[in-house]
Amino acid sequence: MNDFRSLRTPGNADPAGFQVPDHADRVLPALLTRWAETDGDREFLQFGADAAVTFHDVQLSTNRIAHTLKRLGLGAGDRIAMLVPNCLELVLTWFAAAKLGAVEVPVNIQLRGRLLAHVLGNSGASVLLCHRDFLADIAETVAAQPGITTVIVVGGSRADATESGITTDRVLEFRELTEGSAAALDHRPHYSDPLAILYTSGTTGPAKGVVMPHHQYYLWVELYAASLGLTREDSYFTPLPLFHADGQLWGAYFPLVYGTKGTFAERFSVSRYWQQARDSDATATNMLGAMAHMLWKQPPGAADRQHSLRIAQALPMISMKSGFEERFGLQLVTAYGQTETNWVAYDTAGQSRPGSCGKVATDHFDVRVVDEFDEPCPPGQVGEIVVRPRNAWTISRGYHAMPTETQSAWRNLWFHSGDAGHLDADGWLYFADRIKDVIRRRGQNISAFELESVVGEHPLVVESAAVAVASELSEEDVLLIVVAAEGSALTPGDVLAHCVDQLPKFMVPRYVEVRTGTLPRTPTEKIAKTELRRRGLTAGTWDAEADRYVGTHS
Repeated sequence: MNDFRSLRTPGNADPAGFQVPDHADRVLPALLTRWAETDGDREFLQFGADAAVTFHDVQLSTNRIAHTLKRLGLGAGDRIAMLVPNCLELVLTWFAAAKLGAVEVPVNIQLRGRLLAHVLGNSGASVLLCHRDFLADIAETVAAQPGITTVIVVGGSRADATESGITTDRVLEFRELTEGSAAALDHRPHYSDPLAILYTSGTTGPAKGVVMPHHQYYLWVELYAASLGLTREDSYFTPLPLFHADGQLWGAYFPLVYGTKGTFAERFSVSRYWQQARDSDATATNMLGAMAHMLWKQPPGAADRQHSLRIAQALPMISMKSGFEERFGLQLVTAYGQTETNWVAYDTAGQSRPGSCGKVATDHFDVRVVDEFDEPCPPGQVGEIVVRPRNAWTISRGYHAMPTETQSAWRNLWFHSGDAGHLDADGWLYFADRIKDVIRRRGQNISAFELESVVGEHPLVVESAAVAVASELSEEDVLLIVVAAEGSALTPGDVLAHCVDQLPKFMVPRYVEVRTGTLPRTPTEKIAKTELRRRGLTAGTWDAEADRYVGTHS
């Protein structure tokens, strides 16, 4: 397999027997049918210690579920939200919806309250697939969403839903979905049709639903395979969540496209990671954010190389790349992309440059670095990374029900990433920083706007600012600076308690500073976050992990 290859010609096979489908067949139902008919007994997906399911199993199960969903009124263009942990039920429902032309909306399982309400309301989902364990926490939110008419319970019963306060028109148990006909369906999606809406953290507003077509998913996999050198002989292991693009694309969609196996752990565990990888017998994986750093910091042991993984993608690439590769007996590659785009740049095990996130995939994308007027910057000069596709339907269709945000991001016929970086003279891309007001923490994007909005609901908070500070685990931690109401006795503990109650765990700040007066302002009266980032932590900053002020010693 050549480095930085183009999409191979449809009909041609690679040495492992993978044959590239025509454009019309680069849609989920056709990809599944291909392997169900030609290699149906091959293992396709496995979740934890559960038995693996084959392509034939998934084909029949998703036909049955699709017929039931159709009977419930779900059709082309309709949305189905899914609030479940990594489990087979999520993938089966996603694939069944695609057979109807319906669109999956995987939801971060930590979302609650107003953040969950926004995703459900903005997506316009009429059906919610929900795990039993989450029912009580979301009942009030769902009741306030008149568009949600059906709740399907995973891992529980109708009685569980009733006892939890779910009052939608219909409540079904997941097993009831599987009672439909096993016959094939007659809907045939086009590769431009939406397959999924994945929500990415907002920066100056609420989270935005990225509308991703079938062909975008397909090309993600092709370019990923090019970067890692994957063939049909490879299989995949991931502990990443299926509400995240990485979990969907590499854990489920790479095996779907290539006709191989994907194995999921329920969640990432630093202590169990290598054992889980070993049990999966997989050859490839990916590591987001702090994952590689956390694994590296574990005491070295004889089991470090006792696995079958040969290659992994690290995002971002870690500084101890060579040492990590030597210790764990695998190779690392990296790439650059966003949910809205694709892998617009990537490196391979054979070609990389220190500090670069990859060479631009020029057969598929134009990538520029531009100044504030959208004029191209010369090589080496930092500006905003912008992208446009060379092939149809290989990046997002825009933000669902957010035309203003879509138009703003795609101005001057380029998608504006909000990331700063530079290109060298040979077309290698170097990421510098985020222009957007978003914080990247342990593989999750955190919207400062959303965090500040929730904190602002506390009756003793006048205003707040959330900024990123460096983390010892790579990426960033959250510093929240709060202005308390005059005369109040607001403490960092009060703020943290409010955050724990109202926010998903990954958004709860590590550092909190409570002050009086006002926050620094720019000439246009915006909070001067650049100044706050530059200042960083102070002796008056409370560290929730250390349970003490930064300026004190344990």
